[in-house]
Amino acid sequence: MYGTLSKMEKDGLIHFCRKEEKRKLYRITELGREILSAEIRRIERLYKNSKGESIS
Repeated sequence: MYGTLSKMEKDGLIHFCRKEEKRKLYRITELGREILSAEIRRIERLYKNSKGESIS
């Protein structure tokens, strides 16, 4: 998990905000939101396709 968080931070998808006790808190960046939205749309298309629904 730490490797994934590190890569996401390096790629500019999230940034470190602060540390609370033993936890690190991150915030999603604008680029991260754009990538997340695109991924949600892609998964929705896959789901509709698997159900035989038309994709609009």
